[in-house]
Amino acid sequence: MKLDIGLNLKQVQKLIMTPQLKQAIEILQLNSYELNELITSELETNPMLEASEEREDIIDAYIEMNKNSDLDKYNYSSDDEEKDDYSFENTVYNETSLIDHLMFQLHITPLQKEIKEICKIIIYDLDSNGYLNDDIKKLSEDYKYDEADIEKALDVIQSFDPPGVGARNLNECLKLQLKSKNMYSGIIKEIIDNYLYEIADNKLSYIAKKLNVDIREVQGAVDEIKKLNPRPGASFSSYNDTKYVIPDAYIKKVNGDYVVLINESLYPGLRINKSYESILTTTDDDNIKKYLSNKIQSAMWLIKSIESRRDTLYKVLSAIVKEQREFFDRVQKYIKPMNLKKIAEIVGVHESTVSRAINGKYVDTPLGVFEIKYLIKVSKVFFSSKFR
Repeated sequence: MKLDIGLNLKQVQKLIMTPQLKQAIEILQLNSYELNELITSELETNPMLEASEEREDIIDAYIEMNKNSDLDKYNYSSDDEEKDDYSFENTVYNETSLIDHLMFQLHITPLQKEIKEICKIIIYDLDSNGYLNDDIKKLSEDYKYDEADIEKALDVIQSFDPPGVGARNLNECLKLQLKSKNMYSGIIKEIIDNYLYEIADNKLSYIAKKLNVDIREVQGAVDEIKKLNPRPGASFSSYNDTKYVIPDAYIKKVNGDYVVLINESLYPGLRINKSYESILTTTDDDNIKKYLSNKIQSAMWLIKSIESRRDTLYKVLSAIVKEQREFFDRVQKYIKPMNLKKIAEIVGVHESTVSRAINGKYVDTPLGVFEIKYLIKVSKVFFSSKFR
């Protein structure tokens, strides 16, 4: 048998998992809160991205609307499933509050009795973000302590963890955090002291001109500032905290038809930063061009992935509504048997795409709030007797 060694050209198809494709898949399975965290992180690291709109007021309105709602209407059960033994009465509160965290540090700090008492007053006067809203003079008038002693006590609180706690404004909060890292100097100090509003308006060229430095130095300093936490107390729990399930989508009945609305109020819209885009087209520096080109590609892919996530979720929920019309109309009292494969065939995607699209997400329907996966089950999910 004769063996030959040679080169052969062969055409094959392969699925290559690029970083962009991997990111798109990850974004698809994020719920709105997780997506908001991702967007916040990208806004901090990618200068080509900027938020186009904040919609927190819609969230607040939704929470307010549901504070006095009848929670019984959200109950649903399945006679093919075992019920979980969850009960609010069996829940033990074990999260640490900001007050507890600061009081523990105060307890182990050697201080004069009077200063320690003032520290306690300040701790209980902090808001949920860790800021002191009352000034020294008002505290002195209210509690009859010398202003100098209150200043000493406030210095003690501001030395506690988390860095920035006890600040009276954003400027002081950022200063305290930078000082804790030994970074409150040079260009960062100048920006914090004089150009916070310019950072908010993204006027980096203006800052660079005023400080007579290269814009890349300003960008580096701003990147460090953006890593700071403007609300140091917000990461701690509050005894008055109430947890709400805010849906990722709504199904509303309008003129006899069911309409799917994606809840985009939990994260800001994104757009390309025009200032940096203009720099990309005017600069002759190859390094700057390469850097901004990579960043704009990353920004555009993120925007495209978020839009793809929205469209996929919309199509999946539209398919569910179409299949479960009688359930939502209360003509039949249980969900029709169906599965991921059937929804995937209707939408024209793979089953894994449907699975990722509904992962950990909730939808507000005329029958109450459901986890989306409960609307795609080969089981009978009965609604409350109120709807029978």
